[in-house]
Amino acid sequence: MPHLDRRNLLALGGLAAGAAFLPATSAQAATRGATAMPTPGGAALWREYLAAPDTHPQIPNVSYAGYGRGDRPIPRPRVVANVMQYGARGDGRADDTDALRRAVTAAGAAGGGVVLLPPGTYRTTGMIPVHDSGVVIRGESPEETVIYCENSLDDGYMLNRRGWMSQWSWMGGQIWFVPRRRLASLREAGFVGNEAWMDNDALTTLAPASRGDRELEVADATGLRAGDTVLLTLRNLPDNSLLKHLCGDIPGADDYDWETRSRRLRPEISDWTGAPNFEHYRWPVEVTAVHDDGRITLAQPLRVELRPEWEPTLTTLGPVIRNAGIESLTMRMREIPTPQHSVEPGFNGPCFQAAIDCWARDVHVEHADNAFGLVGTKNISIVGARVSGRRGHHPFMCRVQSHDNLVADFEIAGPTQHGLNVEGWSSGNVWAGGTMAHGTLDSHKLIPTDAVRTAITINNDGNTGGAGDAGPNWGARFTHWNIEVTNGRSHGIRIEENSPRSAVVGVTGTTGPTNHARDFSGPLSSVTESLDATVLPKNLYLAQLRHRRRTEG
Repeated sequence: MPHLDRRNLLALGGLAAGAAFLPATSAQAATRGATAMPTPGGAALWREYLAAPDTHPQIPNVSYAGYGRGDRPIPRPRVVANVMQYGARGDGRADDTDALRRAVTAAGAAGGGVVLLPPGTYRTTGMIPVHDSGVVIRGESPEETVIYCENSLDDGYMLNRRGWMSQWSWMGGQIWFVPRRRLASLREAGFVGNEAWMDNDALTTLAPASRGDRELEVADATGLRAGDTVLLTLRNLPDNSLLKHLCGDIPGADDYDWETRSRRLRPEISDWTGAPNFEHYRWPVEVTAVHDDGRITLAQPLRVELRPEWEPTLTTLGPVIRNAGIESLTMRMREIPTPQHSVEPGFNGPCFQAAIDCWARDVHVEHADNAFGLVGTKNISIVGARVSGRRGHHPFMCRVQSHDNLVADFEIAGPTQHGLNVEGWSSGNVWAGGTMAHGTLDSHKLIPTDAVRTAITINNDGNTGGAGDAGPNWGARFTHWNIEVTNGRSHGIRIEENSPRSAVVGVTGTTGPTNHARDFSGPLSSVTESLDATVLPKNLYLAQLRHRRRTEG
């Protein structure tokens, strides 16, 4: 059984009808064409997906999202350190920062385990880094255990400005899960340049392959072992071919002004400090088998094509943090007046960076600039999260090539500038089963792809973001499935005239497409179905996961 909370377990009961439809042929799926193509209902589209889950033209297979690719439950490791034994008081007055740091360090030295925070309020004045795999910070419950963050990252760690803007507006956390070498190199570089994977040594090159393939031919398999996690890289060429592919290779991509409107995605001509993140497309993936005939098998299907001109290569992953997490507590920031947009001082909740198979479970964050952060991650689960308090910047932030992450059973109760953020070539990410009193289904450009938002009720009052030279608002294969809008606003949700090869299905409460200007001319090969009706399956992610687990035996 996948890791599911009570609400999602109940939702499983409604999936049987959706999964029972007989599949259509893959040829039928491939013939969907115009920007908006009404059909009798979402059931037809679901049948098409079942026939070709790894290659469907509009709906991405996101069943591999979350901890353990959805195949393993989030673990419950044993307690190895109680913060009280390291000097914490938990009375809301004493400074418990050093005690928490000592306990986290001790848990890392023990090879991992739980750092237990008994009921109480733990006042901190500085950032708590988690550098070691396997370390879990656990409270008694969000109601009983509170980490009170008195200082921002500006005050408690370091002032981090680039010009007038605060770089804590899009990175960093008061509890920061990040490899030690990765954080040291970021700080040395002034938190600019490559933010995710580092020290990546080439292992072998790859033969051409198609989206959906899992068996790949390699030039040299001697350095590969089953169970290895490697980094698949593709070179971003000046001919914009990779950028066009991430936008679904639609005809309008040929007419798009890439040099001006996507300058940030062209490192050879850009002076943007984040441009090095986009020299290569980078996708961590596990090798499950190495065959004698020069082939390997991946744990999940490719999301993109491998073309020779992009120099497809497998490299080592470099420093990574795994199986670490935070659970059963509240992080409460000192409440301050809402900062100017992009000048936030860094009252940020937990941030995962260069991390795989980590989690935040039953964590509430109050009065934050950024509540939950993902930067260069893979298979992170954020389950049972609640964001509340004064107006913030990002309640959920997913950026810089973060792939296959899951946010489930979530609530945004406080006001926010943006909402469910995704950007920067990130793919395979899911937001499933949530309520949003504020925010929107946000993209910050830089061509994110293959995203699913499903089974969400939203008062749509946030705004999408992204710089004017950061490229199209959406890449290929965004799916908004069963989204209930309570205030009639379409912004960021009805994206069928903007997002190439997208699917907008079961969106209720809106009157028309989003107010964004179109990025591309011509047909987008997107699908719009069953507006103002709830369709089956209700939760697309859970339906995909159940179908895959059943078909894989």
